[in-house]
Formats: sequence, structure tokens, C-alpha cells
Amino acid sequence: MKIGFICLLLFCTTALAKEQLLTPFTSFTKHGDHTFAVELASQENTGRHLLEIELGCASQGCSDWDYTVRFEWQKDGTSYELGRLITPYAGYMQRAMHGFDRTWRRTYTFDVSHLIPVLQGKGHFNVHYGGWGAKQSAFGISAKLHSDSQFNKQEVLRAIPLYESGSEGWPYKTSEYFDTLLTQRAFQFQANEQHAEIKMFVSSHGHALSFDNPRGEPELCGEWCDRFFTIKHNNDTIVKQQLWRKDCDMSATFPQGGTYIFARSNWCPGESVIPFSYDIDTTQTNNTIDLDWQRYSWQPSQYGNTAPRYIVNAVLVTYANKPATTDIALTRIVSPNAQTPERFGIQCGAIEAEIKNMGSADIHAVRFHYGIAGRQQYFYDWQGNLKPGDTKIVRIPTRYLGQFDTQTARIKVSAEVSGDENMANNDANALMHMPLSLFNTPKLNILTGKIPDETKVELRDRHQNIIQSWHTFNAQQWYELVLEQPAGCYELVVYDSARDGLAFPFFNNRKGQGALNLSYDLDEKTVTHELQPDFGRKLSIPFTLGYKFGGCAAQAWQSDKAYRQGDAPVAYNGIIYRARHWSYGFQPDRSGQYDAWQPVSYCDGSPLNESLNNTTSMQYTKAIE
Repeated sequence: MKIGFICLLLFCTTALAKEQLLTPFTSFTKHGDHTFAVELASQENTGRHLLEIELGCASQGCSDWDYTVRFEWQKDGTSYELGRLITPYAGYMQRAMHGFDRTWRRTYTFDVSHLIPVLQGKGHFNVHYGGWGAKQSAFGISAKLHSDSQFNKQEVLRAIPLYESGSEGWPYKTSEYFDTLLTQRAFQFQANEQHAEIKMFVSSHGHALSFDNPRGEPELCGEWCDRFFTIKHNNDTIVKQQLWRKDCDMSATFPQGGTYIFARSNWCPGESVIPFSYDIDTTQTNNTIDLDWQRYSWQPSQYGNTAPRYIVNAVLVTYANKPATTDIALTRIVSPNAQTPERFGIQCGAIEAEIKNMGSADIHAVRFHYGIAGRQQYFYDWQGNLKPGDTKIVRIPTRYLGQFDTQTARIKVSAEVSGDENMANNDANALMHMPLSLFNTPKLNILTGKIPDETKVELRDRHQNIIQSWHTFNAQQWYELVLEQPAGCYELVVYDSARDGLAFPFFNNRKGQGALNLSYDLDEKTVTHELQPDFGRKLSIPFTLGYKFGGCAAQAWQSDKAYRQGDAPVAYNGIIYRARHWSYGFQPDRSGQYDAWQPVSYCDGSPLNESLNNTTSMQYTKAIE
């Protein structure tokens, strides 16, 4: 059937965005392929096109294991990989532990803009689920395609498949056998193809034993061993790519009921497989591409007696025109953003925005405009070096944004550079996650493990300055760390140098099982917020002290009330004032040097007339509508 279009708020900025449904939420019922017939609308071969996947527990329950899920578009007998993810160890979801239950869902996004020439008309959306025992427990997905035709003006001409292992992967029986699978590919560039790149997905699996590493230590390949591949273009090596991912302990889905914190060969449980992208010179008509794998030997182990397997997909993409010389794109608001998982989507006192250099020239300066949509906008100047094709998350220190309804207010950000040739990809907006709200004098209560030297705690202000720190602890002892600070926005950070948190089920006998929570007294009661001790290398807790995000750290001034020196501060038009002497009915914002009221701070505790680091002070500019 044909799918209708709707406008999605996330993308409705300067260009009309469209959404197409590929499948509503569907539970996996078997190991293997789940295929959906789809007819996609015709459109120009430009713009940004994002595949949005929502992963969740199947109707029959959630699986305990980390399985590969591949998303493909099948058209005219050819399969094109759209994206790949690894399911989390979902035993906690299945058993309703650690704050999870079977209603768990998470959204993943894949940029499929390079495949737009084939993502049109009739075809099949295929999902390969690598899990077993699906009749008892599994996962399920829904899928949508979001398109913004103005985001990128490069016209895609062709998507040419180069290598495809299939969803079960190629077995690395021997290096000689693997060479037969990676034969040289020959192709010709057409006269109108001015730019080209290779897009690749690679993930490694298996538990064969290998000692082929500089230390001669045992490794289980291919999941647990660091290997590389190379790419030659016209017999010249242009890429040497290591296959090792070290950030698994910082998964956005945590904790998990398995060994999720350990580094692996280009994948992490609960996360998408990050694609590789390499530019290819188009000046020659006749060309060859040769993919080669690192040579190593292996033998059966007690954990697996079959060959390591590599799931490989590579496609050559050609474009009619080279990128614009200057083109900055604001690809997303990372935080505060209700659509970003809470581990990374909560923020106060700053905005984290992701930008990409879509042009061919280096970018050295970007001006950001930001604020609550429909309210005053402010600017911040960033300086650095962003090379063509590179992406960077920029932390924008913010000034006071006013009072707002956190359920409906949207944060708005735009990025601009001098000479930008495409203004349609410069802004984004998002609903916001609420940071934790604490009051009075909160305390971090922490139980250390058997190796306390691994633990460090820092309290940072809204500009990431360390204002309190603790790093000397005894083993298996409770500590009460007092966070005695004025009203404001803060971030509490707990570090573990071994990257296994204060508690990790597989290490608890050897390293002990720590715990931690935040507490404060309010109305003669103790309010406690339990925190997750199984957090990998770092647990960050942004919080507001003395007020709720979007609110004020003082009660509103009342015109029919008398105030005296020593009374509690009052708020008026977003500013907190303290009484110098008695007054009645005298508006705080009319006070002078010797009048009744002294301005203290903004409602969020930030200083008045604040000057922030970097190239310019934060100033109010005209509202951006």
C-alpha cells in the first residue's frame, strides 16, 4: 500500500519534512527474516533521509540475549543494508528488575540518505532477527522513514553494492579462504559522477581462540579480539580500519543482565553498529576496490569450536556534484532532549548540539542561537576546527532561559557560519528531559566496594568547574557526602576507573557490591532517590538545587505583603531579589542602589550580567521566530 505523509515537529524547521511508515510495531516470531511489502513515494535524490527504529520487548516477552538485527531494503533482486543494531541483554526487562519491565522501548536512528535512489517505489523492508527461541521471548520493532528534501543538496546518482556477507556472516575459516570472499571489485565512474564514497557496516562474532596479538595473550575471535581491515583503491591503500569499540560500558540502555560493559569488535549490546564512510577519488574512469582482512590463526575453544564470523556490507555511492564549499548542518540536539535516552539527554545550564561540516572547506567558527521557542534568543560563538565530513558535539553554556512549562516548552537551536550555502539544515528544536530536583542540603550516600581506589566523586557547577570532590575512601563502607551549595544547576559525577561501576553482577564476589543514592530533608521527611550502581566508567546526574527546572528558586513577590531585611528572597520577572529594609508595594525591579530591593541572581541561581568563556560574552539578540 502507499503510505501517506505527515509533518514531524523534529524536522519541521525551514523545510517540509515527511514521514512514511514501513511497519507498525511487530514482534519477531522466529530466527531469520521478517519481510514487509512497502511502496515508497517518489522524490528527488537529495536531502536527508532517516530510518527510525523503535525496539522493544516482543508480545511474548523480552529475550535475555544480545542478538544482531539487520534492516534491509530489497528492490529488483538486490538487498541494501539500511542499518544494524545489537539487542540488549534484556533479562531485567523480562523480569521487571532495576526499573525496567516488558514495556521497555528505545528509538534508534540510521542515516540512509545515500540510498535514496533505490528507496522509492515498490520494494520490501526486511528485518533479519538473529535471535533464537523467539516463540518464548524475543524483541519487536516499528519502522518509519523521515525525509527532509532540503537538508542536503547533493544529488545521489548510484548505490552500487560491493560486498555482502549475508546476515549469518562470512566464516573466517583461514586467511586464504577469507581472501576468496573478498575478491577485487571493478567499476567505472560516469562522466557526471563528481563525488563518491564507500559506506560500510561490519560486526564480528564468534568465540574461537587466537593468540595472534602483540602480547601473545588468548583472545576469543571474532567478538572479543581487536582486528583490522584495509581498503585499496586502484591498488593504493586508502583505509586501515581497526575493529574495536571501547565505549560499551557507557551504553544508553543500562544496566543490562549480561556482560554489556566489555569492549567488543565494533559493536555493543543495546547499541547500533556504527557505519564507516570513506571518500573515493572520481578522477579516473576505470577503478578497482580491494577489501583485505588482517591475517590471523585460531583454534577451537571451550566457548566455541566454529570459525569467527564477520557480517560485512559495503556499497559504493556516487554523487552528481561535489559538496558545497561552506555548509554547516545542525544534525540534532543531544541534550536537553526528551528523545535522547536519559543517560545522555538530560542537561541544565547548557545545551549539547551536534553539528556536521557538510561542505568541502574547513570550518573554524560557528555562531549558535538558542533559547526557548517563541521566547528571547541568545547567541554563543564557538571556535575550533571542523574538517569536511566531520561531526562534533558542542557544549553551549547557556544563560537564564526564563520560566517555562517543561511539558510543552521546546528548546530551539540554530547554527550559522559566514557564507553558508544551505540555510535549510541550520536549526532544530526538541522537548526537554527534566533533571532531578533537589532541595535544602542534599547528600550523596555511597557504599564503596572492595577496591575503593577505583572510585572518585565530583560536583560540578553549570560551567563544569569542579567545586567539590572526594577520592579517598575505605573499602565496603558507607559515606555521606554533603552537597552544600546555593540554589543553582549542578552535575554530580561518580567515576569508576575500572569501568565496571560500584556493582557488576559478574564481579560482585571479587570486588564487592556498592550502592548509592541522593537524599534531602523536606517537610520533616527524608526524600531519597536511588541511583544505579552498575554504570560502567561514569554516572552523571544533572540536577537543580532549590527549584524545579523551568521554575524559580524563590517565591514570587506579592504587592500586598510587607517585606523586611532578613526575609526570604523573592522573585520578580525572572530575577531573585533580597530585601535591604522594610517595604510595602514597592516593585523590586524599580529599586536603585539605596532602595528596598537588591537583585541577587536569576531564578535558576545563575549570576546577573554573566560573562561566559570562549570568544564572546552571552548576550541577548533579537528573537528568532
